[in-house]
Amino acid sequence: MAMLLDKNTYSTQEVVKLTGLEQYHLRYYDRLKIFSPSVQSTRYKRKKYSSLDVLVLQSISALKEKGMPFIRIRKVIENLQRHYGLKKPFHSALDGRQNITILTDGIRDFYICFNDHEVVEHLKAGGQYMLLDVSDIACDLKEKIRALQMFKKKRALRRLRKVASK
Repeated sequence: MAMLLDKNTYSTQEVVKLTGLEQYHLRYYDRLKIFSPSVQSTRYKRKKYSSLDVLVLQSISALKEKGMPFIRIRKVIENLQRHYGLKKPFHSALDGRQNITILTDGIRDFYICFNDHEVVEHLKAGGQYMLLDVSDIACDLKEKIRALQMFKKKRALRRLRKVASK
């Protein structure tokens, strides 16, 4: 699990493959200062994404897939930033320390739940909430990152063989 919290960074094209978001979404989030890549690459002055960035973006993608409008997604991000520091709950899910579930109506109610009991208690109180299981998304991301790393290794090996055969 620790391999994801290392210094691996991802290009915009890799993030698109990992999250299902389009490049224009990523540029839009960055331009509006909603969510920006956290790593500044010294080479070519390109911005890169950390594993944690990718998890946040994959969660955004999951909210989009569930039909949440962008205005509400933006509110979820703002609430996370204001109440928890945007990446803190995602870090806990990514390194496997805690199960994290975000519960929101996308407008006013917003909860971070650290176990199933908390989720049930909020749901008992009533209201219509969208559930986002960040821990499940983190597990899915780990598999996608492993597959991407294997692809990169195979590609590098093919290039090496090509150069060696010349």
